[in-house]
Amino acid sequence: MIEIKIPKLGLTMEEAKLSSWQFKSGDQVKNEDVLLVIETDKVSFEVPSPADGIIHPVIAEGETCQVEQIVGYLAENHEEYEQIFKEQPGIGPGGEGKIDQTPAESISQEVEAPSPAPSTAKAGRIKVSPLARSMATSNGLDLASIAGTGPGGRIVKADILRELSEGKTAHEKAPEVSTGAADKGFIGKELLESISIKGIRRAIFDNMYQSISQSAQLTLHTEGSAESLIVLRKGLNSRLAGEERKISYNAILVKLTAAALRMHPRINVSVEGDAASVWKQVHIGLAMEANDALIVPVIRNPDLKSIKEINQDISELISRTRENRLSPDDLANGTFTVSSLGFADVDHFTPIIRPPESGILGVGRIIKKPVVKNDQIIPEDRIGLSFTFDHRIIDGAPAARFLKTIKDLIEDPILMIS
Repeated sequence: MIEIKIPKLGLTMEEAKLSSWQFKSGDQVKNEDVLLVIETDKVSFEVPSPADGIIHPVIAEGETCQVEQIVGYLAENHEEYEQIFKEQPGIGPGGEGKIDQTPAESISQEVEAPSPAPSTAKAGRIKVSPLARSMATSNGLDLASIAGTGPGGRIVKADILRELSEGKTAHEKAPEVSTGAADKGFIGKELLESISIKGIRRAIFDNMYQSISQSAQLTLHTEGSAESLIVLRKGLNSRLAGEERKISYNAILVKLTAAALRMHPRINVSVEGDAASVWKQVHIGLAMEANDALIVPVIRNPDLKSIKEINQDISELISRTRENRLSPDDLANGTFTVSSLGFADVDHFTPIIRPPESGILGVGRIIKKPVVKNDQIIPEDRIGLSFTFDHRIIDGAPAARFLKTIKDLIEDPILMIS
């Protein structure tokens, strides 16, 4: 018998919410199958099975549990499962309430599922992330026919999006065109979807409200030449020819921002109670999207690392984000944040500060524009920059000088080492 416990994902973690069980009591599970999903106030994490066996949950979905609390058991065989079942009250099929069935009724038989698409389907239990399963169900996709590209052939969000882009849904029939009230000037409103504000979405909900309501935020905008930035990236990647990871613009921008914070230490500040804390270390968060949620993993000490090392850190954080393997420590103790929306063709925007930090840099797209140089109009690659700061502790002039330093470093990266 193996005890299934809430794992300690980082030094700052004390408890977590048991979001969902992926199996019901009596189900056969394989080593590394995702048993349950837990949530902290910052991340969602999938807990894998430590071995093959028969699962028996004892804590219901939605419960808040302490680190190392036992939430279920994994039996080696049916006899051991029956013994656990007698001694420990179990959880219903959906993770809610207690069950009162007999062990014989609850044990799932391991049946090899036929493969509708032999080239892609896998016999037995299908490995799939909770988000991918939900997306497949909503769009009528057959999981058995989808080739997973995640760890161990697991089906992930990207696989579902690939199938949808190819039009592989089970709904062949075109939606019927309404000829009812909506076509006769109906002025009411019909609910399309109700989104529950809980889990990670609740954390974002509360943090954004706290940010706006408890600070005096002001945003400055500028733009600069991206010519040198493009040349720098091309030069770095040419020197790394043959390596798997290409240097991203984000890696260079994080390095430039860290250098700027060293030149303007009073920007590397947080509001801690009634004091403004200026930090010795620079830890830069990089805002990114994960499973329809906003998260900000932190790159530690980028001012002391090479651009290649920063790029590797970012790549690993992205990988852990996609696989739901981020720990609370990955998101803790940031001192400044960078957010880029260039991929969406955004030029300028107003980023919101992540409490208790006091500044965030917004980066827009690189786009060729006409500019005047030596009284001549020439085309030039330009980049939009936006800096939001807490005006309670950072004044306008220092904020403007910091943003100008960012612009100068982008236009002439050699200033980083001068």
